[in-house]
Amino acid sequence: MRSCTRSGCQEKAHISLAFQYATSVIWIDHLHDQRESHIYELCSKHWQRFAAPTGWNLDDRRRADVLPFVHRLAG
Repeated sequence: MRSCTRSGCQEKAHISLAFQYATSVIWIDHLHDQRESHIYELCSKHWQRFAAPTGWNLDDRRRADVLPFVHRLAG
């Protein structure tokens, strides 16, 4: 279990955040296989409290789970 990267928090991390300063974009993604020093990993509580800085965009790259038969229902 990897814990949240917020100081003093021992809760289980659920998502990762990566910042690209040049374009003011924050990527939200599933946890990577290994922890990387430049990526923040947050628990549910800290993710729900997270707010992007003014002028920054959030890019949610988490994939929704898609059922194999859904494409047949859409037509």
